[in-house]
Amino acid sequence: MENDKNNDGDKINIRKKRLTVHDVAQHAGVSTGTVSRVINDVPGVGADVARRVQTAIEELGWQPNIAAQNIRSSASRMIGFIFSDIRNPLYATMTKGAEEVFGPRGYLLVSSSSDGRMEREVDLIDLYRRRRADGLILSITDESNQEVRTAISRSGISFVMLERSLDGEATSISADHYGGTLQAVEHLMEMGHRRIAMITGGRGTLVMRERLRALEDGMASGKLDVDPDLLRLDSFDAEYGYHQVQMLMGKKNPPTAMLCLGVRLLPGVVSGLQSMGKTFPGDISLICSNDTETARILTPPITAIRYDAHMLGKMAADSLLDQISRTDGKLEVKKFEIPTELVLRDSVRRI
Repeated sequence: MENDKNNDGDKINIRKKRLTVHDVAQHAGVSTGTVSRVINDVPGVGADVARRVQTAIEELGWQPNIAAQNIRSSASRMIGFIFSDIRNPLYATMTKGAEEVFGPRGYLLVSSSSDGRMEREVDLIDLYRRRRADGLILSITDESNQEVRTAISRSGISFVMLERSLDGEATSISADHYGGTLQAVEHLMEMGHRRIAMITGGRGTLVMRERLRALEDGMASGKLDVDPDLLRLDSFDAEYGYHQVQMLMGKKNPPTAMLCLGVRLLPGVVSGLQSMGKTFPGDISLICSNDTETARILTPPITAIRYDAHMLGKMAADSLLDQISRTDGKLEVKKFEIPTELVLRDSVRRI
C-alpha cells in the first residue's frame, strides 16, 4: 500500500512539472536558442555556456532527447510575424520595415493574422515551431493569455514582442504611447476641455494600458478624475467606433473632446458623428492616433498622435537577428521605444 501511494504521488508530480525548454533556459541564464544549439550540437557555443546548459538539464531532470523534437534542430532562414488584424495598415508598414532588414540577410519573413483569436495564435506559433522557424515577431491579442504564453515557451524559438510586453520576460519594441497620449490630453486641457472621452481597443495589451495611464495622469495633473462612463476600450473596429460615439454624444452631459485611438476606428467615429448631424470641432474636438491619410484629408484635418511604424518593424527585425546570432549564451531582455509627436491641426477648438 505504501509503495502504491508513493507511485501515485510521483505521477502527480510529473503531471505538475511539465518542464519546457524555457525552464531550462531560465535555469541556465541563457536564451532558448542557446539551449537548442547545445542539445543539437550546433557549433559556436562556448564550453562554459554548454556546461551551464547541461547542468541545468540534469538538475531539472529535463529529457532533451524527447523535448528537442519541439524546438528547431536546423536553420530554416524563415521568420514568422504574427499579428492580430490584417486589415490594420500599420502592420503592413511594420512588415515592410522588417523585410528591409531580413531580406539582405537572407531571411524570408512570413506574416500571419490571427484575427484577434488567441486559439489561432497558439496554432500559428505551433506551426512555426514545426516549420523550424528561426525567429518570431509577436504582436499578440492578450499578453496575459496563458495558452499563448505556454505556446511561446514550448516553441523554443527566439522571439521579440512588437507593441506588446511580457512583464520583462522578453525584448519589447514599441512606440511611446504614454508620451503621445499624454501630449494629446494636455493639449485638450490647455484648450479648456474637462470631459474627455476615449475610444480604443486592445484590452490586455501594453498599448491600451499606456494610453489609459496617460489619460488618468493628464487629468490628475488638473486635479480631475477620468469619468469611467466616457471610456470605450473594447474594440478597434469601425463599427464599434460608429456606435460608441453615438452613445457618447447622446448623453445628457456629452464629452467636449474625444481621443479616437486606432486606425480603423476613425472612419467609424466620423461616420457616427455625421449620422447625428454633429461636427468637429464644433460639437466635439477630436484627436486620433496614427497619422493616416484619412486624418489628413478630412475637413478639417484631424490632430494626430504620430509615430514611425516603419521604424518599429526595422527595430524588431534588428533586435531579433541580434538574439538569433548570439553565441555567448547571455539572455538579454531589452525595452525599446520610439518617440511620438502630436501633429496639431484644426479638429480641436478652445472652449
